[in-house]
Amino acid sequence: QHLDRRPHELSGGQAQRVAIARALALRPDLVVLDEPTSALDVSVQAQILNLLGELRRSHALTYLLISHDLSVVHHLSDRIGVMYLGRLAEQASTLDLFAHPEHPYTAALLRSAPDLASGDDRSPLVLSGDIPSPTRPPAGCRFHPRCWLRDRLGEPESCATSDPQLRVLHGESSHQVACHFAEQTSAPQEGAPR
Repeated sequence: QHLDRRPHELSGGQAQRVAIARALALRPDLVVLDEPTSALDVSVQAQILNLLGELRRSHALTYLLISHDLSVVHHLSDRIGVMYLGRLAEQASTLDLFAHPEHPYTAALLRSAPDLASGDDRSPLVLSGDIPSPTRPPAGCRFHPRCWLRDRLGEPESCATSDPQLRVLHGESSHQVACHFAEQTSAPQEGAPR
């Protein structure tokens, strides 16, 4: 019934289902999902996410999900890579990353979204300054001009001069972070927002 319809004759949900069907027509092992629910209302988002979950199980698919919507990422992902200015800042399993963010950017990102289910009433970590140009990123850590942790630590020079590489913080963990001082991200400090 949709064979002769033009894209403008489909609803957002119908268009998204057609796009998913087109992607699966060649029976791929990997599907790249770039903001798969961004233009859809909440009820249709839920339908599309459930469809994607069913398709992943029934067709043994691997998804590479690109999204700014933390609830979509949490619902659909097993493992997450958080990027800032085109570089991985942190990667971990979904459960580990949401429970224990180690990079200051990830911590601020997760604190910016209200968690109505848990009743968490922590104040957001407010980032100062403007986002630097991705074509001319700052030297050292790309996040350092806006980093609340660097401010709290007295602006160590290494943040501005040395680009941190992804590293494992806790022994055999698959949780990796690119921050010189990630061990102190969750350390409480007098007067600091928690």
